[in-house]
Amino acid sequence: MDEFMLLMKGDDSQSASPAEMQKRMGDYMTWIKGMVEKDKFVAGQPLVPAGKHLKDRETVLTDGPFLEPKEIIGGYMIIKAQDLDEATAIAKTCPLLQHCEIFVRPVMNVPAG
Repeated sequence: MDEFMLLMKGDDSQSASPAEMQKRMGDYMTWIKGMVEKDKFVAGQPLVPAGKHLKDRETVLTDGPFLEPKEIIGGYMIIKAQDLDEATAIAKTCPLLQHCEIFVRPVMNVPAG
C-alpha cells in the first residue's frame, strides 16, 4: 500500500460560530477514528496560520499571518491507499471538504542510502 498526503487549503472557520467549529471538529475526529480503524491513517496535524513563504534564498514573500485564509495550507494528513484513485475517494469522504480544498498527492518512496 502506498502513502498519500492530503493538504487542506483554505478555511472558512473565521466565519463559523464556536458551536459550528465544535461540530466540525467532532465530525472530523469521528472520520479520523474510522480511518485509524481501517488502517488508512498514518499521520496528520493542523498547522498554525503564521509562517513564512519563501520564493528563493533572498526573497521572503510573507513574514507572518498575512495570507488570506483561502490561501493558507491549514493542515495535512498522510494516508495509506492502493492508488491515487482510492486516495482521492478517501479524501472525498473527509467532512472538512465542505469548508476547504484538499490536494491529494502521492508520497514518493525514496530508497534509503
